[in-house]
Amino acid sequence: MADTYSETWRTVRLYASTAPTFLCREWVNRAYKQLARARSWGFLRGETALQVAASRALASVDVNTGIATVTSVGLFLPSDEGRQFSVGTFPVYTVAAYVGPNEISLDRAYGEVDATVSTAKIFDAYYTAPADFGSFRVIADPYNQRRLAFWITEDQLNILDPARTSGDSGPRLLAARAPSTYSGTLGRMQYEYWPQPSSARSYPALYNKQADKLTDADTLTGVLADAGQVLIDGALAQAARWPGTPDLKNPFFNLGLAQMYETEFRAGIQSLSLKDDAIYPDDLDTVHWDQWPIGDLAYNDVSLRASDASVYSY
Repeated sequence: MADTYSETWRTVRLYASTAPTFLCREWVNRAYKQLARARSWGFLRGETALQVAASRALASVDVNTGIATVTSVGLFLPSDEGRQFSVGTFPVYTVAAYVGPNEISLDRAYGEVDATVSTAKIFDAYYTAPADFGSFRVIADPYNQRRLAFWITEDQLNILDPARTSGDSGPRLLAARAPSTYSGTLGRMQYEYWPQPSSARSYPALYNKQADKLTDADTLTGVLADAGQVLIDGALAQAARWPGTPDLKNPFFNLGLAQMYETEFRAGIQSLSLKDDAIYPDDLDTVHWDQWPIGDLAYNDVSLRASDASVYSY
């Protein structure tokens, strides 16, 4: 039977019997976080799909300098909230709130000149990652039989296409940008699609998860399923460094013992890493992104041919 979080922290308390329950639980969770950062574990892989909705042209809207409110005559939809708004191609604003069919509120004040315009649009310029997102492993583009690039930054994109004049039915890459400021996804990692997509698309993706805090309902998974002792060693290394309180000393306190358990913990991580690599060889996913210049993604088909599924496309 697989080990559980509850079993691990209770075992730690058997050694450090004077430690409060909450502290034993915290020690195990700290050990788990340390282990999770050691590599891209197979049991922390996540699957998702990048959903792009079709863009929508707005026949006539009113915008005013220094004001975040945009008005129209019945053109806005509840689903516009969280999507992007622009007059022309740039700058891009996020719809912070759907007030009604005649009004939306942007994430910041409109910075261009007052106007009644007919070139505005609602579209998906950004992808907001899941709450447990750590980093991408791969994003598949099933429409062009290739991978979407995600190793570009918004700073580089501002050099490549500062006014975002390029548009297409689907993007070629995702550029890392500032975390989301939209209240529904506040603080989550965000990427910008480029070129700006216009058609409804779905891009399957694999990503590395951030380790969430363990709870009593959690069973250890993957290579940790029967290796809870590794977390116990990591927690005991911390327990042996805790002297206790002025009123209640910790008899388990011993810095030499702490070092011994720390060594055991590190060795356990290394052993699990080798085991995990045999199940899901992480090095097969390694790509030297510095070999893919940003210009290739914009101006030639080298990146397409490098991952093309059919020899007949050459």
